[in-house]
Amino acid sequence: MFEAFGRKKARALGFAGLPIVSIPHPITGIPLDTVHTHADEILESVAESLTQTPPEDEG
Repeated sequence: MFEAFGRKKARALGFAGLPIVSIPHPITGIPLDTVHTHADEILESVAESLTQTPPEDEG
């Protein structure tokens, strides 16, 4: 749900190719070790998203 909203909002703002990294839901009210596990699982995707060349404006 949140990923779809993020992608729709990015398209509306002219950033259709914006990389979005999804995390498991919920993130609140879970044990800290579970948060760390989730972070470890997405770390590579976050690094790729921050270092890839942005796509051409698709606007």
